[in-house]
Amino acid sequence: GDNGADVLATDPLGRTWVIQCKHRRDGDRGSAVGTPDLQRVNGTARQLYGADVVLVVTNGRFSTRCAPLAQQLHMHLADRRVLATWASGGRPLWELLPRIPAPRNSR
Repeated sequence: GDNGADVLATDPLGRTWVIQCKHRRDGDRGSAVGTPDLQRVNGTARQLYGADVVLVVTNGRFSTRCAPLAQQLHMHLADRRVLATWASGGRPLWELLPRIPAPRNSR
């Protein structure tokens, strides 16, 4: 019932983020997050929430078809490796993701 948005946020630069989290009980060894999950999030993130950044996060892995689709849809993916890097350092998540859109208020 979350319409594809587990987290709604605005970053310090004014960008609206929609984040969908996909937990896998067995992590990397469990089932991969697939393209239907990305399609559901994409169908609502910008239209319902006005997202500038759409991100799907998992403690597991994504299927091989997810990366090309995410690129086509201008979405971002964060698997357990990206999350580990984020958690272990002092860098904001948006620095770990490629091609984050420019801030809305770029004055």
